[in-house]
Amino acid sequence: TASRGTQGSIGAESCVAAAGFLPGTVPVETERTRTVDTADGRAVEVLVPGRDGSVVAIVRTDDETVRAQPLVRLVAYYMAFFALALLVFTYMALTHVIVGPIDRLSAAASRVSAGASKLEVPRGGAREIAALGTSFAEMTRQLRSEEEALRLKVAELEKATEELRSTQQTLVRSERLASVGRLSAGLAHEIGNPIAAILGLQELVLSGGLTEEEQQDFLRRMKRETERIHETLRQLLDFARPAAATQDSAPIEPCVPREAVDDACALIRPQRAFRDIELLQETDEGGPLVSLSRGQLTQVLVNLLLNAADAIAGKGRVWVRLKHNTSEVRIEVEDDGPGVASHVHDTLFEPFVTTKDVGAGTGLGLAVCRGLVDGAGGMIHVERGAFGGARFVMVLPAENL
Repeated sequence: TASRGTQGSIGAESCVAAAGFLPGTVPVETERTRTVDTADGRAVEVLVPGRDGSVVAIVRTDDETVRAQPLVRLVAYYMAFFALALLVFTYMALTHVIVGPIDRLSAAASRVSAGASKLEVPRGGAREIAALGTSFAEMTRQLRSEEEALRLKVAELEKATEELRSTQQTLVRSERLASVGRLSAGLAHEIGNPIAAILGLQELVLSGGLTEEEQQDFLRRMKRETERIHETLRQLLDFARPAAATQDSAPIEPCVPREAVDDACALIRPQRAFRDIELLQETDEGGPLVSLSRGQLTQVLVNLLLNAADAIAGKGRVWVRLKHNTSEVRIEVEDDGPGVASHVHDTLFEPFVTTKDVGAGTGLGLAVCRGLVDGAGGMIHVERGAFGGARFVMVLPAENL
Protein backbone atom coordinates (compact mmCIF):
# COMPACT_ATOMS: atom_id res chain seq x y z
CA THR A 1 0.00 0.00 0.00
CA ALA A 2 1.02 3.59 -0.26
CA SER A 3 0.23 6.88 1.40
CA ARG A 4 -1.83 9.34 -0.52
CA GLY A 5 -1.15 13.07 -0.74
CA THR A 6 -0.43 16.07 -2.96
CA GLN A 7 2.62 18.34 -3.13
CA GLY A 8 2.29 22.02 -2.70
CA SER A 9 0.04 24.34 -0.77
CA ILE A 10 -3.59 23.63 -1.75
CA GLY A 11 -6.96 24.14 -0.08
CA ALA A 12 -9.34 21.55 1.36
CA GLU A 13 -11.47 21.40 -1.77
CA SER A 14 -8.39 20.87 -3.90
CA CYS A 15 -7.21 18.10 -1.64
CA VAL A 16 -10.61 16.30 -1.93
CA ALA A 17 -10.57 16.77 -5.72
CA ALA A 18 -6.99 15.58 -6.03
CA ALA A 19 -7.65 12.57 -3.85
CA GLY A 20 -10.01 11.23 -6.48
CA PHE A 21 -7.19 11.15 -8.99
CA LEU A 22 -4.71 9.26 -6.81
CA PRO A 23 -4.10 5.63 -7.71
CA GLY A 24 -5.30 2.98 -5.28
CA THR A 25 -1.95 1.15 -5.24
CA VAL A 26 1.53 2.11 -6.23
CA PRO A 27 4.72 0.09 -6.72
CA VAL A 28 6.96 -0.18 -3.70
CA GLU A 29 10.46 1.39 -3.89
CA THR A 30 9.93 2.53 -7.46
CA GLU A 31 10.09 6.10 -8.73
CA ARG A 32 7.72 6.94 -11.53
CA THR A 33 6.72 9.93 -13.60
CA ARG A 34 3.86 9.79 -16.06
CA THR A 35 1.19 11.86 -17.73
CA VAL A 36 -2.41 11.27 -16.67
CA ASP A 37 -5.79 12.62 -17.74
CA THR A 38 -7.99 14.09 -15.07
CA ALA A 39 -11.36 15.72 -15.11
CA ASP A 40 -9.64 19.11 -15.00
CA GLY A 41 -7.31 18.28 -17.86
CA ARG A 42 -3.92 16.79 -18.43
CA ALA A 43 -1.61 16.42 -15.43
CA VAL A 44 1.80 14.97 -14.50
CA GLU A 45 1.92 12.24 -11.83
CA VAL A 46 5.16 11.94 -9.88
CA LEU A 47 5.72 8.94 -7.54
CA VAL A 48 8.49 9.08 -4.95
CA PRO A 49 8.89 6.03 -2.65
CA GLY A 50 9.94 6.54 0.98
CA ARG A 51 10.80 4.58 4.15
CA ASP A 52 7.36 5.19 5.79
CA GLY A 53 5.40 5.09 2.53
CA SER A 54 5.24 6.56 -0.96
CA VAL A 55 4.42 10.10 -1.97
CA VAL A 56 2.41 10.82 -5.10
CA ALA A 57 2.18 14.33 -6.55
CA ILE A 58 -0.15 15.37 -9.35
CA VAL A 59 0.58 18.67 -11.15
CA ARG A 60 -1.86 20.13 -13.63
CA THR A 61 -0.23 21.32 -16.87
CA ASP A 62 -2.71 21.55 -19.68
CA ASP A 63 -4.80 24.68 -19.13
CA GLU A 64 -2.01 27.09 -18.28
CA THR A 65 0.08 25.91 -21.23
CA VAL A 66 -2.75 26.26 -23.67
CA ARG A 67 -3.56 29.74 -22.43
CA ALA A 68 0.13 30.72 -22.62
CA GLN A 69 0.73 29.56 -26.20
CA PRO A 70 -0.72 32.66 -27.97
CA LEU A 71 1.28 34.91 -25.69
CA VAL A 72 4.47 32.96 -26.35
CA ARG A 73 3.79 33.04 -30.08
CA LEU A 74 3.21 36.80 -30.01
CA VAL A 75 6.42 37.36 -28.07
CA ALA A 76 8.28 35.23 -30.59
CA TYR A 77 6.88 37.27 -33.48
CA TYR A 78 7.85 40.52 -31.77
CA MET A 79 11.36 39.24 -31.12
CA ALA A 80 11.77 38.07 -34.73
CA PHE A 81 10.56 41.42 -36.06
CA PHE A 82 12.81 43.32 -33.69
CA ALA A 83 15.80 41.18 -34.67
CA LEU A 84 15.11 41.76 -38.39
CA ALA A 85 14.72 45.49 -37.84
CA LEU A 86 17.94 45.58 -35.83
CA LEU A 87 19.75 43.68 -38.59
CA VAL A 88 18.52 46.08 -41.28
CA PHE A 89 19.43 49.09 -39.16
CA THR A 90 22.89 47.68 -38.45
CA TYR A 91 23.48 47.01 -42.14
CA MET A 92 22.41 50.51 -43.14
CA ALA A 93 24.51 52.06 -40.39
CA LEU A 94 27.61 50.06 -41.31
CA THR A 95 27.09 50.87 -44.98
CA HIS A 96 26.83 54.57 -44.28
CA VAL A 97 29.63 54.76 -41.73
CA ILE A 98 32.19 52.20 -42.99
CA VAL A 99 31.42 50.41 -46.27
CA GLY A 100 30.43 53.50 -48.27
CA PRO A 101 33.50 55.59 -47.34
CA ILE A 102 35.79 52.62 -47.95
CA ASP A 103 34.25 52.12 -51.42
CA ARG A 104 34.69 55.81 -52.25
CA LEU A 105 38.28 55.70 -50.94
CA SER A 106 38.99 52.62 -53.06
CA ALA A 107 37.55 54.34 -56.14
CA ALA A 108 39.73 57.40 -55.47
CA ALA A 109 42.81 55.18 -55.12
CA SER A 110 41.93 53.51 -58.45
CA ARG A 111 41.81 56.91 -60.11
CA VAL A 112 45.23 57.74 -58.71
CA SER A 113 46.64 54.46 -60.03
CA ALA A 114 45.13 55.31 -63.42
CA GLY A 115 47.07 58.60 -63.50
CA ALA A 116 45.21 61.13 -61.36
CA SER A 117 47.51 63.73 -59.84
CA LYS A 118 45.95 63.68 -56.38
CA LEU A 119 43.66 61.59 -54.22
CA GLU A 120 40.27 63.11 -53.33
CA VAL A 121 39.43 62.13 -49.75
CA PRO A 122 35.75 61.05 -49.38
CA ARG A 123 33.77 63.04 -46.85
CA GLY A 124 31.74 61.51 -44.04
CA GLY A 125 32.11 58.14 -42.41
CA ALA A 126 33.84 57.10 -39.25
CA ARG A 127 36.69 59.14 -37.84
CA GLU A 128 39.13 56.31 -38.49
CA ILE A 129 38.06 56.12 -42.17
CA ALA A 130 38.51 59.87 -42.54
CA ALA A 131 41.97 59.64 -40.95
CA LEU A 132 42.84 56.79 -43.30
CA GLY A 133 41.74 58.84 -46.31
CA THR A 134 43.84 61.79 -45.15
CA SER A 135 46.87 59.51 -44.75
CA PHE A 136 46.32 58.11 -48.24
CA ALA A 137 46.07 61.62 -49.68
CA GLU A 138 49.33 62.64 -48.01
CA MET A 139 51.02 59.46 -49.17
CA THR A 140 49.80 60.09 -52.74
CA ARG A 141 51.13 63.65 -52.63
CA GLN A 142 54.54 62.43 -51.46
CA LEU A 143 54.61 59.69 -54.08
CA ARG A 144 53.77 62.16 -56.84
CA SER A 145 56.46 64.50 -55.58
CA GLU A 146 59.03 61.72 -55.45
CA GLU A 147 57.92 60.53 -58.89
CA GLU A 148 58.46 63.98 -60.32
CA ALA A 149 61.89 64.17 -58.66
CA LEU A 150 62.71 60.73 -60.04
CA ARG A 151 61.70 61.82 -63.53
CA LEU A 152 64.03 64.80 -63.26
CA LYS A 153 66.85 62.51 -62.09
CA VAL A 154 66.19 60.11 -64.97
CA ALA A 155 66.24 63.00 -67.43
CA GLU A 156 69.54 64.21 -65.94
CA LEU A 157 70.98 60.69 -66.12
CA GLU A 158 69.87 60.30 -69.73
CA LYS A 159 71.49 63.62 -70.57
CA ALA A 160 74.66 62.65 -68.71
CA THR A 161 74.69 59.26 -70.42
CA GLU A 162 74.33 60.90 -73.82
CA GLU A 163 77.16 63.30 -72.99
CA LEU A 164 79.35 60.42 -71.82
CA ARG A 165 78.56 58.48 -74.98
CA SER A 166 79.46 61.50 -77.09
CA THR A 167 82.64 62.01 -75.08
CA GLN A 168 83.57 58.36 -75.45
CA GLN A 169 83.01 58.50 -79.20
CA THR A 170 85.10 61.66 -79.38
CA LEU A 171 87.83 59.99 -77.33
CA VAL A 172 87.76 56.92 -79.58
CA ARG A 173 88.08 59.09 -82.67
CA SER A 174 90.86 61.14 -81.06
CA GLU A 175 92.77 58.03 -80.09
CA ARG A 176 92.31 56.62 -83.58
CA LEU A 177 93.64 59.83 -85.09
CA ALA A 178 96.55 59.73 -82.64
CA SER A 179 97.30 56.21 -83.84
CA VAL A 180 97.03 57.43 -87.43
CA GLY A 181 99.55 60.17 -86.67
CA ARG A 182 101.88 57.69 -85.06
CA LEU A 183 101.53 55.29 -87.98
CA SER A 184 102.06 58.12 -90.43
CA ALA A 185 105.29 59.08 -88.71
CA GLY A 186 106.41 55.47 -88.79
CA LEU A 187 105.58 55.17 -92.49
CA ALA A 188 107.75 58.09 -93.49
CA HIS A 189 110.70 55.84 -94.27
CA GLU A 190 108.37 53.29 -95.93
CA ILE A 191 107.25 55.96 -98.37
CA GLY A 192 110.52 57.85 -98.54
CA ASN A 193 112.59 54.90 -99.78
CA PRO A 194 110.31 54.08 -102.77
CA ILE A 195 110.12 57.77 -103.70
CA ALA A 196 113.92 58.05 -103.65
CA ALA A 197 114.12 54.96 -105.87
CA ILE A 198 111.54 56.38 -108.27
CA LEU A 199 113.41 59.71 -108.50
CA GLY A 200 116.68 57.91 -109.24
CA LEU A 201 115.08 55.77 -111.94
CA GLN A 202 113.45 58.85 -113.48
CA GLU A 203 116.82 60.60 -113.72
CA LEU A 204 118.31 57.58 -115.46
CA VAL A 205 115.46 57.45 -117.94
CA LEU A 206 115.57 61.20 -118.60
CA SER A 207 119.34 61.19 -119.08
CA GLY A 208 118.88 58.99 -122.14
CA GLY A 209 121.27 56.49 -123.64
CA LEU A 210 119.22 53.50 -122.46
CA THR A 211 118.08 50.65 -124.58
CA GLU A 212 114.40 49.95 -125.00
CA GLU A 213 114.66 46.93 -122.74
CA GLU A 214 116.38 48.96 -119.99
CA GLN A 215 113.77 51.66 -120.19
CA GLN A 216 110.96 49.10 -119.82
CA ASP A 217 112.73 47.55 -116.83
CA PHE A 218 113.11 50.93 -115.14
CA LEU A 219 109.46 51.76 -115.81
CA ARG A 220 108.35 48.44 -114.31
CA ARG A 221 110.46 49.16 -111.20
CA MET A 222 108.96 52.63 -110.93
CA LYS A 223 105.46 51.16 -111.22
CA ARG A 224 106.22 48.56 -108.57
CA GLU A 225 107.50 51.21 -106.12
CA THR A 226 104.50 53.42 -106.87
CA GLU A 227 102.12 50.56 -106.15
CA ARG A 228 103.98 49.93 -102.91
CA ILE A 229 103.41 53.54 -101.87
CA HIS A 230 99.78 53.39 -102.96
CA GLU A 231 99.09 50.20 -100.97
CA THR A 232 100.71 51.65 -97.86
CA LEU A 233 98.69 54.86 -98.09
CA ARG A 234 95.48 52.95 -98.84
CA GLN A 235 95.88 50.85 -95.71
CA LEU A 236 96.51 53.96 -93.64
CA LEU A 237 93.47 55.73 -95.10
CA ASP A 238 91.25 52.69 -94.56
CA PHE A 239 92.28 52.70 -90.92
CA ALA A 240 91.78 56.46 -90.51
CA ARG A 241 88.50 56.75 -92.44
CA PRO A 242 86.12 55.49 -89.67
CA ALA A 243 87.40 58.22 -87.34
CA ALA A 244 86.17 60.89 -89.72
CA ALA A 245 83.25 59.18 -91.44
CA THR A 246 81.55 57.17 -88.72
CA GLN A 247 78.20 58.59 -87.64
CA ASP A 248 77.18 58.35 -83.98
CA SER A 249 73.82 56.80 -84.84
CA ALA A 250 75.15 54.36 -87.44
CA PRO A 251 74.72 50.73 -86.38
CA ILE A 252 77.85 48.68 -85.82
CA GLU A 253 78.38 46.08 -88.49
CA PRO A 254 79.80 42.83 -87.06
CA CYS A 255 83.10 41.72 -88.54
CA VAL A 256 85.20 38.61 -89.07
CA PRO A 257 88.06 38.82 -86.52
CA ARG A 258 90.56 37.24 -88.93
CA GLU A 259 90.14 40.17 -91.34
CA ALA A 260 90.79 42.72 -88.59
CA VAL A 261 93.90 40.81 -87.48
CA ASP A 262 95.21 40.81 -91.06
CA ASP A 263 94.52 44.54 -91.41
CA ALA A 264 96.33 45.37 -88.18
CA CYS A 265 99.37 43.28 -89.05
CA ALA A 266 99.50 44.82 -92.54
CA LEU A 267 99.52 48.29 -91.01
CA ILE A 268 102.16 47.44 -88.42
CA ARG A 269 104.70 45.51 -90.50
CA PRO A 270 105.92 48.55 -92.53
CA GLN A 271 106.54 50.54 -89.34
CA ARG A 272 110.11 51.49 -88.49
CA ALA A 273 109.48 50.30 -84.93
CA PHE A 274 108.86 46.79 -86.32
CA ARG A 275 111.91 46.70 -88.56
CA ASP A 276 113.81 44.49 -86.11
CA ILE A 277 110.74 42.79 -84.61
CA GLU A 278 109.53 39.38 -85.68
CA LEU A 279 105.74 39.58 -85.94
CA LEU A 280 104.27 36.08 -85.69
CA GLN A 281 100.65 35.51 -86.66
CA GLU A 282 98.84 32.40 -85.39
CA THR A 283 95.18 32.44 -86.41
CA ASP A 284 92.47 29.83 -86.77
CA GLU A 285 90.63 29.66 -90.05
CA GLY A 286 87.03 30.86 -90.30
CA GLY A 287 85.22 31.59 -87.07
CA PRO A 288 82.11 33.49 -85.96
CA LEU A 289 81.43 37.20 -86.22
CA VAL A 290 81.89 39.57 -83.28
CA SER A 291 79.96 42.72 -82.30
CA LEU A 292 82.84 45.07 -83.13
CA SER A 293 83.24 46.74 -86.47
CA ARG A 294 86.28 45.87 -88.51
CA GLY A 295 87.74 49.34 -87.95
CA GLN A 296 87.18 49.22 -84.17
CA LEU A 297 88.81 45.82 -83.77
CA THR A 298 91.69 46.90 -86.00
CA GLN A 299 92.14 50.01 -83.83
CA VAL A 300 92.34 47.89 -80.66
CA LEU A 301 94.89 45.52 -82.21
CA VAL A 302 97.03 48.35 -83.63
CA ASN A 303 97.16 49.97 -80.20
CA LEU A 304 98.20 46.71 -78.53
CA LEU A 305 100.84 46.00 -81.20
CA LEU A 306 102.34 49.48 -80.93
CA ASN A 307 102.49 49.12 -77.15
CA ALA A 308 104.23 45.76 -77.60
CA ALA A 309 106.84 47.39 -79.87
CA ASP A 310 107.48 50.04 -77.24
CA ALA A 311 107.76 47.40 -74.50
CA ILE A 312 110.52 45.45 -76.28
CA ALA A 313 112.29 48.63 -77.50
CA GLY A 314 112.05 47.63 -81.15
CA LYS A 315 113.81 44.27 -80.85
CA GLY A 316 112.28 40.88 -80.14
CA ARG A 317 109.17 38.93 -81.02
CA VAL A 318 105.47 39.72 -80.95
CA TRP A 319 102.73 37.11 -81.33
CA VAL A 320 99.17 37.68 -82.51
CA ARG A 321 96.97 34.66 -81.83
CA LEU A 322 93.35 34.14 -82.81
CA LYS A 323 91.33 31.25 -81.44
CA HIS A 324 87.61 30.68 -81.47
CA ASN A 325 84.77 28.29 -80.76
CA THR A 326 81.05 28.47 -81.30
CA SER A 327 80.44 30.88 -78.41
CA GLU A 328 83.44 33.24 -78.24
CA VAL A 329 86.57 34.54 -79.96
CA ARG A 330 89.88 34.87 -78.10
CA ILE A 331 92.61 37.19 -79.40
CA GLU A 332 96.05 37.44 -77.75
CA VAL A 333 98.88 39.93 -78.31
CA GLU A 334 102.04 38.80 -76.54
CA ASP A 335 105.63 40.04 -76.49
CA ASP A 336 108.87 38.74 -75.00
CA GLY A 337 109.73 41.98 -73.24
CA PRO A 338 110.05 42.68 -69.50
CA GLY A 339 106.30 42.44 -68.92
CA VAL A 340 103.98 44.56 -66.77
CA ALA A 341 104.38 44.78 -63.00
CA SER A 342 101.67 42.77 -61.20
CA HIS A 343 100.57 45.71 -59.06
CA VAL A 344 99.64 47.64 -62.21
CA HIS A 345 97.44 44.89 -63.73
CA ASP A 346 94.23 46.06 -62.04
CA THR A 347 94.60 49.73 -62.98
CA LEU A 348 96.35 49.47 -66.34
CA PHE A 349 93.12 50.01 -68.31
CA GLU A 350 92.06 53.05 -66.29
CA PRO A 351 92.31 56.47 -68.01
CA PHE A 352 95.67 58.26 -67.75
CA VAL A 353 97.43 55.18 -66.34
CA THR A 354 100.62 54.44 -68.26
CA THR A 355 103.87 52.56 -67.72
CA LYS A 356 105.75 54.69 -70.25
CA ASP A 357 108.02 57.62 -69.46
CA VAL A 358 106.51 61.04 -68.92
CA GLY A 359 105.51 62.51 -72.27
CA ALA A 360 105.78 59.19 -74.09
CA GLY A 361 102.11 58.27 -73.68
CA THR A 362 98.76 59.76 -72.65
CA GLY A 363 97.42 56.72 -70.81
CA LEU A 364 94.23 56.76 -72.88
CA GLY A 365 94.99 54.07 -75.46
CA LEU A 366 94.21 51.05 -73.29
CA ALA A 367 91.21 52.82 -71.73
CA VAL A 368 89.75 53.30 -75.21
CA CYS A 369 90.48 49.66 -76.03
CA ARG A 370 88.67 48.56 -72.91
CA GLY A 371 85.70 50.81 -73.71
CA LEU A 372 85.35 49.33 -77.20
CA VAL A 373 85.65 45.75 -75.96
CA ASP A 374 83.22 46.30 -73.08
CA GLY A 375 80.74 47.88 -75.47
CA ALA A 376 80.77 44.68 -77.50
CA GLY A 377 80.05 42.58 -74.39
CA GLY A 378 83.60 41.26 -74.14
CA MET A 379 86.47 41.68 -71.73
CA ILE A 380 90.18 42.45 -71.92
CA HIS A 381 92.93 41.90 -69.39
CA VAL A 382 96.70 41.56 -69.12
CA GLU A 383 98.66 38.60 -67.76
CA ARG A 384 102.20 37.31 -67.71
CA GLY A 385 103.17 35.64 -70.98
CA ALA A 386 104.94 32.35 -71.53
CA PHE A 387 108.21 34.15 -72.36
CA GLY A 388 108.13 36.58 -69.43
CA GLY A 389 106.56 39.46 -71.32
CA ALA A 390 103.06 40.88 -71.30
CA ARG A 391 100.13 39.04 -72.83
CA PHE A 392 96.97 41.03 -73.55
CA VAL A 393 93.95 38.76 -73.83
CA MET A 394 90.72 39.89 -75.47
CA VAL A 395 87.61 37.67 -75.32
CA LEU A 396 84.61 38.63 -77.45
CA PRO A 397 81.25 36.84 -77.54
CA ALA A 398 80.21 35.40 -80.87
CA GLU A 399 77.56 37.41 -82.69
CA ASN A 400 74.22 35.57 -82.99
CA LEU A 401 72.82 36.16 -86.45
